[in-house]
Amino acid sequence: MLSSLNLKIIQYRKFTYILSAVIIFSGIINIAIHKGLKMGIDFAGGNIVQVDLLDKGIEIGEVRGVLISTGYGNNVRKIEDPVKNTYILRTLTHEKDNDKVIEDIKSALTYRFGNVIFERIDIVGPRISKYLLRTSYLIGIVALALILLYTTFRFRFRFGVAAICALVHDVLIVLSLISFLGKEMDTFILAAVLTIIGYSLNDTIVIFDRIRENLKTSKAYENYEVTVNTSINQSLSRTVITSMTTLLVLLSLYIFGGNTMKDFAFALIVGVIAGTYSSMFIASALVVEWHRWKPEKVKKV
Repeated sequence: MLSSLNLKIIQYRKFTYILSAVIIFSGIINIAIHKGLKMGIDFAGGNIVQVDLLDKGIEIGEVRGVLISTGYGNNVRKIEDPVKNTYILRTLTHEKDNDKVIEDIKSALTYRFGNVIFERIDIVGPRISKYLLRTSYLIGIVALALILLYTTFRFRFRFGVAAICALVHDVLIVLSLISFLGKEMDTFILAAVLTIIGYSLNDTIVIFDRIRENLKTSKAYENYEVTVNTSINQSLSRTVITSMTTLLVLLSLYIFGGNTMKDFAFALIVGVIAGTYSSMFIASALVVEWHRWKPEKVKKV
């Protein structure tokens, strides 16, 4: 059993603080350099045309040249598909002229390449994209506030703050890696982030519940760090098994789920790893730090 290993997890908290800080601050710097995350059409607004050009001899440079000739940019991405020759063309939003933009692109592609299959056409106006962005921020803030209230009521305020810090840590880790890899922030990634918050909180609550059960004697409070470390080890089997089974499903989704689901699955994979890590090395460690700063007397946590 993993719980019998008695790993000295809390003792390594300073190292994990540094590791997390390096990843997060590197991500923030990268985001700042690029003037924000690369927003998908859902948040930035614009048009997406996904086409199958049928002729596999057509190269991405030719497709890009056609889009440039229309005057609507040069954002073309090839989808790796062993069967189809599929490309995604994206343009910025043009207010009321979106329909004309789509028709111009369709005409240019048909004229240049002949028979073309238009598999997907998405149009998102600037007002809708701004509304989605504002709503996303609001959802995140409300979710964190409710989590703080719940954990404070269920445990204590210090546990609630530690849980929120761990959740923010997980989200920042995911956004940092998305930024490094140049992936677009869209509604799929947003859904993944919200899922990660729920998953990470659940894992943290399990460990906190074990800590509360173990903190029932004065000796446990006197050896606070040891008690917390023991609680983590007692929950380790459950944490690792849950995370591994979840990761197996997500890896299957990433490999076999198609191009549409890859970024979503990738964000969840990173989030599950970060959430498992933060439950032990961030949330629990912060509770210990708070106790060292302001010790509690023995009481029900």
